Amino acid sequence: MHYIDYSIIAVYLIGMVVVGLWMQRKAAAGIDSYFLGDRSLPWWMLGASGMASNLDITGTMINIALVFVLGVGGFFVEIRGGVVLMMAILMIFMGKWNRRSQVMTFAEWMRFRFGKGRQGDAARLISAVGTLVLTVAMVTYFCTGAGKFIAEFLSIPPMLGLPPRFWGALGMISLAMTYTVMSGFYGVIWTDLLQSGLILAAIIYVCFVAVTRYPLPEAFSISVPMRDGTFRTLEAVRSAWTSLVPPSMMQFDPDSGYVVFNLFRVAIVFYFFKTMIEGLGGGTGYMAQRYFAIKQSAALGQVRKDEQVEPRSQ
Repeated sequence: MHYIDYSIIAVYLIGMVVVGLWMQRKAAAGIDSYFLGDRSLPWWMLGASGMASNLDITGTMINIALVFVLGVGGFFVEIRGGVVLMMAILMIFMGKWNRRSQVMTFAEWMRFRFGKGRQGDAARLISAVGTLVLTVAMVTYFCTGAGKFIAEFLSIPPMLGLPPRFWGALGMISLAMTYTVMSGFYGVIWTDLLQSGLILAAIIYVCFVAVTRYPLPEAFSISVPMRDGTFRTLEAVRSAWTSLVPPSMMQFDPDSGYVVFNLFRVAIVFYFFKTMIEGLGGGTGYMAQRYFAIKQSAALGQVRKDEQVEPRSQ
């Protein structure tokens, strides 16, 4: 890369830390300020933050790989979680419950939803264990993808006997931890807002360049990864690769990592119902926190926590 590219990256990284320092005083006002931004953040800001939080480099690389191999059909695989089916259910049903509960954490939400008896204790324990397992898996997933990308993008060499992807992941973790610890939820939202603007601008630019400068030929080759780490070249045609109708069957080799998509429409239906069921269960973790933090209008009723009616056991 050119020194200008490195300068842009440096300005971006410094900007993230500056935002953390800027919001530190507001976050230090109290625990409600640190974890929920004083419940004063507008819905559009939290929505932009949710977009930025759910658009990561690991998922982007996976989606690009799916589209590269499957064509437009690769977008259908994103029913596994990337489409808004789950968010629509949260917005219409669960989001309003989260918003009016006036709780701070997901553990409190489970108590509010199921009561303070054995049902509530069991729900709280199950959610805690599930959240812990899911968080470890997600952090591992994000660090693996970010480490590989940053190491390749910045040409990081191996150091101290550790691979480049380790140092790439460590750098990103250190940056995120710095502004998050300093400014709490305020820092997360404001940095996400900045990142969402950069992401949107990059998407528009990349799409424009791809459509205007790189026409797709009638026939071309794609490389499919195999389970042993090698790649196999397959021929593709434009008509099949750009079809908006997902194919019912694929013809991937049994040794390919994409063999799970051979029964393509069956896989898509499975992802569809999986996403719907997840949405009916409500938001969890970092997404539920955004519902807890959103600013409430007078029309919806600002209910103090100590004035709430205990939920009935069902």
